[in-house]
Amino acid sequence: MIIMALVFYARVSSKGQNLARQLARANEVKADKIFTDKQSGKDLNRPDLERMFEYIREGDIVEVVSLDRLSRDYNDIQHLVQRLKDKKVKLIVDDLPQTNTGNPLIDQFMLDMMVNLMGFVAQNEREKIRDRQRQGIVQAKRRGAYKGRPVKYAAQSKNREGRLVYEKVRDAITSGNYKSKAQLAREVGLSRQQLYRIINQINDQKNELKEI
Repeated sequence: MIIMALVFYARVSSKGQNLARQLARANEVKADKIFTDKQSGKDLNRPDLERMFEYIREGDIVEVVSLDRLSRDYNDIQHLVQRLKDKKVKLIVDDLPQTNTGNPLIDQFMLDMMVNLMGFVAQNEREKIRDRQRQGIVQAKRRGAYKGRPVKYAAQSKNREGRLVYEKVRDAITSGNYKSKAQLAREVGLSRQQLYRIINQINDQKNELKEI
């Protein structure tokens, strides 16, 4: 006998956002298991999403408040829905109408059609947001008001940890007191790409001083 579990998945895009509304819904439906992520829906690299797929079994139900909690990318939504189908797990999306014709094939067809439509809408909205951001940046640059994203690892960074890391790298590079760049990156807790960006900053500043 298969014991069905109601599994609830909740997601917000950043750690500063609140899961309360989604968790209240999970409690309302008496979910047996809740998985939560505080990460962007732009990709599927989310730890609790994967834990959920490891947890669910045939006959379970996965519920979300809206389709964009699974993802905002159309292809990713299709991929996740197919994974649920492969596991023979039912999907409930609270803001989509539920069909109950008595014919499972028709019900699944209607759900697939709505998921396809709402997945397209979610990605289309995401693309519109990106376009508005790009347009805003272009306009700000024209006004001379765009400063770009704050640099964490820099001499004048407002982030104290970032300043300290920058200074350690600068001192090591300037003095030559390091065995290899890979080891230096490990010592200061940076990726090699981050280290190279700091080194490029240091070299640019040296070149500017020479020109002066």
